[in-house]
Amino acid sequence: MIDMMSSDSNGMLDEGEEWRKKERTILLRRLLDVERPENYTQRVKVIKYLEQEGLPSNDVDVETLASILRDDQLESLLMLTCTNSTAVFKGRYYTFSNGMLQHRGSWDIVRKDLTEFLNAHGRKGYALLKAMLEVDTDTIAGIMAKTSEVYGERLNPINMLIELRDGLRIAYSTSMDEGGRGNGEGKRGRHKTVWGILEEVRPLVRHMLDELCHIPRLSTRDAYMEFEYEVKRMDEELRTYLMQLIEERYEDTLRFGRDVTSEHIARYLRELFGSLYLDPLLAIAQQYSLTDSSIVSEKNHSKVMSTGFNLALFGDPGSGKTFAIKDLILGSENGVPAHGLPGMNRYCGGMTPAKFIAIGEAYEGRSVNFIITEFNDWFKYKGMVEPLKIAMERGIIRYETKSYSIRPYRFTSFFSVNYNTSVYNKNIYEPTIRDPNFKAVEDRMLCRLHILTKDRYGELAKRQSSLMKGILQERMSYTAGMIRDHLTLVYAIQRGYHNKDFKPKQIMINDGVVDKIRDVMDVIIEHIEDGSRYGEHRVPFSVRLEKKTLQLASTLALIRFFSYNDVITIDEHSLSIALRYLVEEAWIRSGYTFDVKSVTDILSIE
Repeated sequence: MIDMMSSDSNGMLDEGEEWRKKERTILLRRLLDVERPENYTQRVKVIKYLEQEGLPSNDVDVETLASILRDDQLESLLMLTCTNSTAVFKGRYYTFSNGMLQHRGSWDIVRKDLTEFLNAHGRKGYALLKAMLEVDTDTIAGIMAKTSEVYGERLNPINMLIELRDGLRIAYSTSMDEGGRGNGEGKRGRHKTVWGILEEVRPLVRHMLDELCHIPRLSTRDAYMEFEYEVKRMDEELRTYLMQLIEERYEDTLRFGRDVTSEHIARYLRELFGSLYLDPLLAIAQQYSLTDSSIVSEKNHSKVMSTGFNLALFGDPGSGKTFAIKDLILGSENGVPAHGLPGMNRYCGGMTPAKFIAIGEAYEGRSVNFIITEFNDWFKYKGMVEPLKIAMERGIIRYETKSYSIRPYRFTSFFSVNYNTSVYNKNIYEPTIRDPNFKAVEDRMLCRLHILTKDRYGELAKRQSSLMKGILQERMSYTAGMIRDHLTLVYAIQRGYHNKDFKPKQIMINDGVVDKIRDVMDVIIEHIEDGSRYGEHRVPFSVRLEKKTLQLASTLALIRFFSYNDVITIDEHSLSIALRYLVEEAWIRSGYTFDVKSVTDILSIE
């Protein structure tokens, strides 16, 4: 994931004077080299300057000089004594170039240059930088061997090395004798040229490789191409969007965030889509769930689950499922603005499940959302049922064919999918259950059934007319952007990519929320048992439905992130929406065998 923090807030280095002293030491050693006896003339100049400034002159080693010199004295000393005008220093606090010392860092520029370098060279650039960090300094042959080891196949990095040295100027080459001294001739005049990364830049390079662009050993060309052309593009999309948000819309987003609730977003979607509003609301809620925020108990704040969930809309084809999980989230060609997270949704249209299993390796350690509009078709491919089940469980995937083998990797991402299945009679839910593969989806995803009734057809037709006339797009234009900005900022904070004013927060479920969900389920079960065709001891759903309801309520509560100073609690409106989902799903799964209005009246649910 691309870093969203400034160089002064990345938290990877000791702050303040201690690190400045370290940089001054490196700078003085590179430019003065007064510790070598043969540099007598330079030592005399340094001693005279120290005496002139009233500073101790008995010891002129670089460690002492770095400790006693102020910045202005350091600058004056270098102007007086430094004869190497071609030397380069690119520190966090100091920069030296063209014979001049500047009291400002170069890391922002170096970070930008390295990002462009990695974008241009991909895994090859990563392998070279990783190798150079591991070997410190080495010959071309040594660096080539280490780079090839990191990359996984033979690689000649000479052109990239020259680019790092002559273009970006963060690497160097120098002649070393056999004893390890620079620019000298050792025994019998034998010497070698070694390469390395500037010492002051190494911590930044290490941070970028370890935290920002970790590249796993990829097993297939599909995974490699996915990383090169999709993962990096998605990272850059999120990074660019967040930077623009912080620079241009940060205060507006905070103002929106202090007022917005799940009720506001539900009302916005209800005005657009009428009775169909719950589908897009679940899709937007799932985007907030990608923060994978911790949900903790009230008693001891121990973690009980995370917000991240998979979403499945299933039922008749043409019942509006694709619009909710794809068009509304990604945006569409007919002008529907994107409501989802930038750079965090991978659309899988036209992809086979085998290719998905292969490219999933490139997303290891990431929490993106895979949008699949024909998920039912994936289960028809031979050997795909078990890998897909494991992926939905975020487990370790192992897959091998006659032509290639994928190393075991943990799938850490999520899904939002359509699962098309036709319903032909009044017994609505039972035919869906008969799909042997759908049970796997039902157990592992937050599911919602779509039946193309006359009422639903009428609502869909009305929405389609509004889209063709441009009415919905006009209504969405402003609010969609505000929701997307708010979603992105909450995501960045919760995932640790932005810490300017806020820290990540946990969501706490109090006992009252848990008891309320249990009470609702008790009422539902009581009504199902009255005349239910399932019989007295048969319940047509599992307790997972209660867990998913709690997960949904917690995710919706996350929308009020900026209304809390510390721990987030589940508000009344978020719980109400989640309970409505619970009642509807139980009603559908029971085959409409209880009077839903009686239940909602008893429970005072909309």
